[in-house]
Amino acid sequence: MSQEIIVPFDDDLLRLPTCLTIHTQLRSNLNQLTSNDYAELIQKLCQINQSHLCGIVRKTQSEIVILALAFYRIHLTTFDTIRFEIHDLVVDKNQRNRGLGTRLLQYLIDQAKQCGALSIVLQCDLTNVNAHRFFFRQGLTITSFGFCLNEIELLENNDSIKILDITDFEENEKLLIQSQDIFRQLRPHLPTHHQEFVNQIRNICQTGPARMLIAINNNEILGLAIYRISHTIKYSRHIYCDDLVTDANKRSLGIGRALINYMKNEAQKLGINRIALDSGCQRGRTHKFYHRQGFHIDQFKFTILF
Repeated sequence: MSQEIIVPFDDDLLRLPTCLTIHTQLRSNLNQLTSNDYAELIQKLCQINQSHLCGIVRKTQSEIVILALAFYRIHLTTFDTIRFEIHDLVVDKNQRNRGLGTRLLQYLIDQAKQCGALSIVLQCDLTNVNAHRFFFRQGLTITSFGFCLNEIELLENNDSIKILDITDFEENEKLLIQSQDIFRQLRPHLPTHHQEFVNQIRNICQTGPARMLIAINNNEILGLAIYRISHTIKYSRHIYCDDLVTDANKRSLGIGRALINYMKNEAQKLGINRIALDSGCQRGRTHKFYHRQGFHIDQFKFTILF
């Protein structure tokens, strides 16, 4: 008699050949790994990235077989406070059309609600149309595009714009408060109270960990960005930009380019060749800007609100 259950994956499950075999059906770059290499990679990502791997397994008296898996991350952001983001969700190709994907997705929704998230965000490659159909049937919609920059090439800066890293908020709290109005142009739901704002941004940067940048000219803040070093199965190690905004009254001065150039410099120092970010589907003008900076859209971000 067999039993199919949803469980978090421990070291033993990670080393089962079926775990790597199923994950490779979605991420072909895993083909080069052995089961032990794969288990060590997932364990490392879970330790440094606040990530988790779970799935559906079939247990019999003689063996355990993995039928489906999901790789997801929980972290703090300015966009939705607690972000529950699913990077990978895959059902074994021999086990599809049995409701396993629906069951696993519902489990993840329950997990997201338990941790206080207001939604889930699910990443999906542009060409994975079968997955798109499944997500639409489950009530998810495309809310943003995932942009990626694969070639780190510095572009010309406006020399009058200076970029400062103000992540040490004990020393730079005044600058952080000065940036509040500009930040709220992008994230209007951020606190209006100065100390609440400071505490929220500090918490995001400390737990991320993440860095905060401001663009400044003659002691006037013109724009800002928050970024972090991230690691996923698809992108490997990369810079992820959470937020990038320039003052609405100071557009077309090269402020966004200067902030992106700073992140490109950091990427080169760290031996990273990729920068990624998200942008809401409605932000057409911003998309044009990212394309001019060398980014291209390579993912859809599906969302369901609770």
